[in-house]
Amino acid sequence: MKNTKKTSDHLEENELNRLLKYCRKNQLYTYYLVVRLGVSTALRFSDLSQIRWVDIIGKTELVVTEKKTKKVRSIPIPTELSETTEQIYKTMKLKDPTQRIIGLHIRTVNKQIKIHAAKAGIRNKRVSTHTWRKTFGREVWRRNNQSEGSLIKLSYLFNHSSVSLTRIYLNITKEEVDELYNLQDIFHH
Repeated sequence: MKNTKKTSDHLEENELNRLLKYCRKNQLYTYYLVVRLGVSTALRFSDLSQIRWVDIIGKTELVVTEKKTKKVRSIPIPTELSETTEQIYKTMKLKDPTQRIIGLHIRTVNKQIKIHAAKAGIRNKRVSTHTWRKTFGREVWRRNNQSEGSLIKLSYLFNHSSVSLTRIYLNITKEEVDELYNLQDIFHH
């Protein structure tokens, strides 16, 4: 893992929810949706920023042609996310559902999200638009008992050339891998 440039960190579940709560409480709806949609879809910002209100509201699936890879992805949209997006659309009193949800430049989003994360009490983390993709990956890995199978699937989803690249991308440490060997409680005799 030497010589790898690390541009962003993932957030732990409590950090993610603190940031979402902060954005919602302070009516930072665009940033709330940047985070929610970013983690929910695992899309790069170049694709995330193309999503329109009509692509989410009332839908059960988001179909995207990824800008970088040209792959077509079909992403399930949970009912709660669709309903939350619709509620925010109405709260913002928007009139054109064909406009983009995130009408901001990546540099603006990155700058502001760092400020909002700090105000939400998230310290010692490099937060950027790429954080959401990494948070998604780490959470999938965690929820699947840190399995190799989940890394294989994530490698495919992220379009990585190898599982080892996915490990590096998700910053899975040697200590985390070593913890997998902690099976001493299995022996009773």
